[in-house]
Amino acid sequence: MITALLLAVFLFLAAVASHLAILGVGHRLLDRRRDTLGKLAVSLLVLASHFLVAILFAAGFWLGAQWGLGGFDKAPSMHWMDYFYFSLINVTTLGLGDIYPTEHLRVLAGVEALTGFALISCSAQLFWTMMQKGEKA
Repeated sequence: MITALLLAVFLFLAAVASHLAILGVGHRLLDRRRDTLGKLAVSLLVLASHFLVAILFAAGFWLGAQWGLGGFDKAPSMHWMDYFYFSLINVTTLGLGDIYPTEHLRVLAGVEALTGFALISCSAQLFWTMMQKGEKA
């Protein structure tokens, strides 16, 4: 359980750090460009950041499974796309339930959902800023 918690905290910190760094690039871009192309570029940065977070957690789920912290109900085995799919569904807090973790990997899933919720809120703030700057342009 301690190993799962440490892995979850590491992934949380890595996800937040990378997301905030990428959103910082988006804010700087908005300071220079307020046109539609600039806003589309910022939107792609946000999408890329969320994909990166999902990839980080997918790697964490794979690593946790390799370390014997748990597994997934999907049989017979998980492939890289299954890990990414589960992570993407989980980080968005959608949680379809067609794949779910077992044992201590459930802790990692819970932390990922909390991380996704927090980072989606950060992204929403950037979009809000983008729309307000657009009104003033």
